[in-house]
Amino acid sequence: MVPLFWKIALSDVGELRDWGSPGHVAVEDLHVTLLYLGGKSATEAAAYNDMSAEDCHMTVEALQRWKGVQVDLLVTAVVKHPEMLVAQVELPNDIPCASAPYLTLCRSPGVAPKLAKEIVQERQASQVSTLSPPMKLKGVICLECGPDERPIKAEVADPSRFVGKVLRVETHPRVSRQTEPTGHATFLEGSEGEIETSACRLATSIRERPTGPPSLKFKAKVQAAGKPGHIYLKWGATASDLTAETICEILEARLQELM
Repeated sequence: MVPLFWKIALSDVGELRDWGSPGHVAVEDLHVTLLYLGGKSATEAAAYNDMSAEDCHMTVEALQRWKGVQVDLLVTAVVKHPEMLVAQVELPNDIPCASAPYLTLCRSPGVAPKLAKEIVQERQASQVSTLSPPMKLKGVICLECGPDERPIKAEVADPSRFVGKVLRVETHPRVSRQTEPTGHATFLEGSEGEIETSACRLATSIRERPTGPPSLKFKAKVQAAGKPGHIYLKWGATASDLTAETICEILEARLQELM
């Protein structure tokens, strides 16, 4: 089993379940993430959490001592964002946590879970409802693990490339985690004139009527001469894990609408 993240698992959240938002899907496994590991190496996990390797190691050691222990926590506010509903949490002083603790209550389909961290830290485009008095909850500290899946490399699909019915989509390597991800799409068939017309219609349609949740910030424009593909693509860093297959599905669905 591969360690994914340390968490406080909650069994009873009381009235918090009454909070919701139209179009959002409730999170079933309610928990507070204390330290995200993601099956990464110690160095990679430390970098992901903006910690030194030594601090990350010390945090893991501390959480191992707390494993299986029931703790109290306070929900002090609920932050309502167009894509998510997040509860702000206060932990006992001796419980280590790599970032401001929070509890994701529900979110729009397709939205990356890590957006919750930005919502709690920045509170941009959000409505904050302070709970007075704070809501007291109980939870157990534990380590979430996943299966150690190591398929043969030849069988692993490349998430950066996908060939659909109409388009071939490729995503580009990112310079840093802060850089917005980009890619390009190429039409598989059609004359030069037909492809140019289809590319213009698709890019214009997405500009006038954006696709996907607002946090995706998906953009498409006709590719410049000498550049790869027919359509240049760009989307928000919060959706950096978007695969070429998903992008192809989004584009081909819009093309189907335009036919």
